[in-house]
Amino acid sequence: MKRIAIKNWPKLPNDLIPIAIDRNSVDYVQASSNCFITGKPKLILMARTENEAAASIKYASRVRKETGIDVPFSFRSGGHGISMASVNNDGIILDISKLKKVEIVDINKGLVKVQAGAVWGDVAEFLNRFHLVISSGDFGDTGVGGLSTSGGIGLLVRSFGLTIDHILAAKVITADGEIRSVDKDNEPDLFWAIRGGSSQIGLVTELLFQADKIEPENQYQCPITVQNIDFIIDDLESFVHKWGKWIDKAPLKITSNLMFTSFDNNQILVKMNNFWVGMPNQIANDAFKKASKLAIVKKYDQKVVDYGKAC
Repeated sequence: MKRIAIKNWPKLPNDLIPIAIDRNSVDYVQASSNCFITGKPKLILMARTENEAAASIKYASRVRKETGIDVPFSFRSGGHGISMASVNNDGIILDISKLKKVEIVDINKGLVKVQAGAVWGDVAEFLNRFHLVISSGDFGDTGVGGLSTSGGIGLLVRSFGLTIDHILAAKVITADGEIRSVDKDNEPDLFWAIRGGSSQIGLVTELLFQADKIEPENQYQCPITVQNIDFIIDDLESFVHKWGKWIDKAPLKITSNLMFTSFDNNQILVKMNNFWVGMPNQIANDAFKKASKLAIVKKYDQKVVDYGKAC
């Protein structure tokens, strides 16, 4: 059995030792960081079940109480962690990336249960075969837990709304280590708080979503038309203003996002990704054409993909 002992901290319970990683573990470096920041925690707990996650929260509470120190405690659902709150220095990270099951609860009602350790790319691929979509992140390695509790702006947001608009119920582990099932009727205040409260309210381990349906067309199960444009600009304010006017007037079936890269010569590369729900028609093509005239085009691509490949 591994020996995990941290000076001045209470002894780690035996049931948590198999999931514990400390600074002497061979996988510490990989487990202590995310895509955006390198952390240096004293302990990482890789929960495999909700009960292990609950026990980890109880242990973290005990560490704070017995040491009298506000030891940093981070949740990590398994995604890229753009907020950078999922890692820390000298504290504890509770990682639930092993809790990643996705299942259809009711195909006719579009009810889908997703564990919070999944990433949206895997969820999208699973749902694609059932012609279902959940408005979610722009990238496949976005974590379900972090995005779903923070709002959820994604590639279909103008068509289907925020991710939190589709949450019907959830399982939450609160600071006392209790696993709670919440919805609009059961602990409604807690249900309200987790939809936007991020990790400040508790650890969400599972979510019940109301998915939307996209009708199959041709060889596609869930067709999404994607327009990718690279622009070179030298006036960011003017471009963003023109883009804002364009998207404001564009049909709600199209969602657009931008990424900027600045160069030393004061020029800026703009990567625009536009997503149209369904196969392209005249309305879509008119909107895409207007988008392509916002600035000097360096690179252009338009294609139809399945929802499962769009993330």
